[in-house]
Amino acid sequence: MKNKCEEKVTPELLNSTKVNDEYLFRYLARKMVMEMPLDELHKLINFTKIDPNSDESKKVLRESLDKLKIKQIYQLRSEGVILYSAKVDLP
Repeated sequence: MKNKCEEKVTPELLNSTKVNDEYLFRYLARKMVMEMPLDELHKLINFTKIDPNSDESKKVLRESLDKLKIKQIYQLRSEGVILYSAKVDLP
């Protein structure tokens, strides 16, 4: 699926305000991400969710030898939060 987003601006807007190329490119990126279906967004960005009280986290605490992951789960539990993260691997 192709996703496209456009915005037309006048040269006067660019000359008379703080709006510049970077602002407009970031605006277009935010707009495109907001309009993109979630399954398409998953193809672009690697999302993860760690709920320290989930069955998956309990399994990690029982069976994993990854001390960093175990420490992270305990830290999230002590803070009473769920961690959502997003990662993009660029070439």
